[in-house]
Amino acid sequence: MSDRQPVTIQKGERPIKTWYKWKALATVALGTFMGTMDVSIVNISFPILTRELNTDLTTVMWVTLAYILVSTSLMLFVGKTGDQVGRKKIYAAGMLIFTLGLVSCSLAHSITQLIVFRIFQALGAAMAISCGTAIVTEAFPPEERGQGLGLVGVSVSAGFILGPIIGGFLLEWFHWRSIFYTRVPVAFLTFIMALILLEKDHVKDGKIELDLLGTVTSSVGLASIIFGVSQINRFGLTSPLILLLIGLGILSLIAFIFVENRASDPIVDLSLFKNLRFSSATGALFLTFLAYPAFTLVIPFFLIQGVGLMPAKAGFVMASVSMTAIIIGPISGWLSDRFGPVWFSTLGAMCSSVAFSLMRGFDLQTQIIGIVLILSTFGFGIGLFQAPNNSIIMGSVKKENLGTASALMATLRSVGIAVGTAVAGTVYSVRKIIHAAALSQQGVEAGYANKQAVSLAFHDVLIASIIFMALVVVLSLGTRIRENA
Repeated sequence: MSDRQPVTIQKGERPIKTWYKWKALATVALGTFMGTMDVSIVNISFPILTRELNTDLTTVMWVTLAYILVSTSLMLFVGKTGDQVGRKKIYAAGMLIFTLGLVSCSLAHSITQLIVFRIFQALGAAMAISCGTAIVTEAFPPEERGQGLGLVGVSVSAGFILGPIIGGFLLEWFHWRSIFYTRVPVAFLTFIMALILLEKDHVKDGKIELDLLGTVTSSVGLASIIFGVSQINRFGLTSPLILLLIGLGILSLIAFIFVENRASDPIVDLSLFKNLRFSSATGALFLTFLAYPAFTLVIPFFLIQGVGLMPAKAGFVMASVSMTAIIIGPISGWLSDRFGPVWFSTLGAMCSSVAFSLMRGFDLQTQIIGIVLILSTFGFGIGLFQAPNNSIIMGSVKKENLGTASALMATLRSVGIAVGTAVAGTVYSVRKIIHAAALSQQGVEAGYANKQAVSLAFHDVLIASIIFMALVVVLSLGTRIRENA
């Protein structure tokens, strides 16, 4: 089939077709939206799942943690494989598996089945998300990279934050299974788009080498640390099991570094981190998503169990973040292409840190309009930060490492969310019990004491997020200092 669209040829690179970049962007953005939505749309269902499946928060958290854990462990390997065998193949196969995973989750009859099906779904998510940024980066010319990544960033923010509004509506009017089966048509559409719209892969000839030892050591390291942190609430920080898991994770990641330094074709080229601009930007990305679960995990409990909102209304309130980020993200990407990305990413991090600080003022009497304004400030910060930060990262690597960098970004995002979710969930659960007991001793009525404890525990979780975002500001400024050095 002939393609008469204009072609821009850049020296030393394959032609970039003017309209293909938008086809690639639409396909990747929709898949990214579906993959990242899975965290927030499931998180808002936690209060319902604990009741419907007769379990507790620590167990229900694994519906999200298992998903993140598996997808995180596989992303580096899958991203490198995409560089070798073709990103279109990996992306399309991932969306098909993801679609089948949604169907399976909607048929689960126990918390165990749901967690197992989420693991299967996570395999598809890892395949699609790890290749997405690389596909868009290659489709857009360098001078428009920020714009393209800004629009992908919108899909990330929209996926994380639009989940609550969609999930809240579905949970209020339908069964909890609806948060899975209603998304099946869109996921399958993305699979068809990948087959039809994405260009045929151009891969290097020669033998494909898979860094299996690097895959094993990185997967064991990430899985052990995430699982260990998630179980602190159950066993205690000084438990031999916790110390063993975290210790195993640290040793495995140290072994991973040694393996990668000696591998002929590593899944992560560690020389990338010699570029201090790249290192600072990836560190800022990781810390941002480490801070994120204070919002995505805990605020549904504050709004539903504390303030007493219905799930649908809580979803609308939380959606103020995504609405702001969707508007600001593309603008930030466009501006970063013209004036440089550093100051926009820094200002975005500052706004997010301020928003987290203001959230500590939320209590059971806070007006909804006040909550929405502060959440919108958070959305402004996220939208302003993400595209410039991603542009710095992807602009710091060579074309042959785009898949690795894309997968690394997705991995850092997922690790940050997984560890942040585990830490936020643990702190929230422990502090809620402590606050509820203290309020009861003061003679506060039990029902109101529990609601007040939700608010106070939420404040405690936010402290870590404020600190993380302050560090993001420093690292974002660091990309400017090291650029000029």
